[in-house]
Amino acid sequence: MKKQKGQQLNCKTSTTIVEQSSDYMLAKVTQQFEGFTKTDLVTLVNDGGNWKVSQSINSYK
Repeated sequence: MKKQKGQQLNCKTSTTIVEQSSDYMLAKVTQQFEGFTKTDLVTLVNDGGNWKVSQSINSYK
């Protein structure tokens, strides 16, 4: 995701928070491109008030 920061992608993006607490969050990010869809399951942790990505698992259809 850091490599994509600031880039405009030609896709429709949707984000769903699957589960959330004060310490962690699990989000599903779907990017629908022409011809394929990329889905990421992203785990974020709260580190002193800053949310940081700890893990990202992706799949393509």
